[in-house]
Amino acid sequence: MERLFLHPKVSRMIYSAHLKRLDQFLVENKYLWQPQPFKTERPQWCETHPELTDALLGLDETELAFYAADNEALISLLSGFIPELAAIHSLIELPTAEAKQQSEIEPRLHAGIPGRKWLQINALYQGMDNPGRAITEWCGGKGYLGRLLSKQSQQLVTTLEYNQDLVEAGIKLADKHNADQQFKTVDVLNDPVSEYLSNHHPIALHACGDLHRELVNHIISSNTPSFTIVPCCYHLGRHDNYSPFNQNLKLQLSREELRLAVNETVTAHHGEIQKRNQDMAWKLGFQQLRAELTGISDYYPFNPVPKAWLKEGFKSYCQKLCQREQLTLPAEPDWESWEAKGYARQHDVLRLQLLRQCFKRAVELWLIMDMAACLEKHAYSVNISVFCDRALTPRNIMIEEER
Repeated sequence: MERLFLHPKVSRMIYSAHLKRLDQFLVENKYLWQPQPFKTERPQWCETHPELTDALLGLDETELAFYAADNEALISLLSGFIPELAAIHSLIELPTAEAKQQSEIEPRLHAGIPGRKWLQINALYQGMDNPGRAITEWCGGKGYLGRLLSKQSQQLVTTLEYNQDLVEAGIKLADKHNADQQFKTVDVLNDPVSEYLSNHHPIALHACGDLHRELVNHIISSNTPSFTIVPCCYHLGRHDNYSPFNQNLKLQLSREELRLAVNETVTAHHGEIQKRNQDMAWKLGFQQLRAELTGISDYYPFNPVPKAWLKEGFKSYCQKLCQREQLTLPAEPDWESWEAKGYARQHDVLRLQLLRQCFKRAVELWLIMDMAACLEKHAYSVNISVFCDRALTPRNIMIEEER
């Protein structure tokens, strides 16, 4: 069946060219997005673009929330100060997958599936064609997506999952719904998987980091006829630095820089955002306290803080951190002052990091196009589209390959 999009299909040559454009743009502007205001109080660009700095620091809470949630509006705002940023609009534009004519879904099929997860599964299903062959669900957990595909496409689905508890739960659900679905306890990073890819259509919904990258490698080596991938969590992997599929790229990304591609709050609840902001403010307050105690102002990375510490007050938080980091506190620290300094730094960080945020989709598209261009070199015809609104999930890019 011919794939239909709201915009023209992007051709093989354009994907390669698009990757090159993204690579050049991100390298030329890395001085704007690589520095992290959380670690560097005033990045170098604050001196070269003082009007932009003042505009960002002057945003009130309502404006901050608006631009943090609306990337297009943010890019338009920043382009008024740095005109070359207007190019981001065209660099991150993707076609939207048009809903296919799919058969009606029985309500009982999504019983027990968390609401947002079901909406994501349904959106992906509506945007893809029937593979017309046996399906392999890559890192499928309890097999929610695989069960739906088995029932709707009348195809055998093999769900690969590492966690034995999830496998057992998935088997029970498949039996309950009489789905043509089998589960295999497989570590896709280390176990042989070619038998599940040859003459199959693998599908991976939100496979994280190395999991989706390993799938791309196996697809090429197994000569897999077609597949669908929705990547997620690009920073999760076995290595500290990203290894591109295409060796002619100039951009180099560390694990920390990969986090930028998934730095989102659109699916977070208000309470989660408040806790996250408190965590940031207290960390920044402790950083300044540590600088005072040691005389070293450079950012100091420390291990994650137990969530329970955030419930015990700023004083206890810092005391426990100082004990863990072997720092000696003065007799009577002014805790209110240090906490206030933390929140003052947080005020600036939340606003200055908006400049980094406007590059996040461009970094993600660079990673997506890196995979697409590599697959094209191996004679795959690649379709890339957005299958749902980012409010449902920011990781809404679907990569389909079919020979």
